Amino acid sequence: MPKPDKRDFEERYSACFLDFGVKTGLLIGSMMGSFFLHGYKKWPMFIGGGLGIGMAYQNCENSLNTFLLSMDPKACVIKLV
Repeated sequence: MPKPDKRDFEERYSACFLDFGVKTGLLIGSMMGSFFLHGYKKWPMFIGGGLGIGMAYQNCENSLNTFLLSMDPKACVIKLV
């Protein structure tokens, strides 16, 4: 039985940006590598980058949706500063 995730919304949101940043950084690194190594084809880089960014988006959406759907709607209070 998996343990429930105890992170709050800000931690999940920052984890989404970190995941997206890592996947984008890997894409930029592969672009730089293909620029300096001219003999390689470019299509694997684009497919890998698209899959990585799509996976980051899906993970983020899943994490945030499970958090938001598990909340009690009556407990949500908007704080005005």
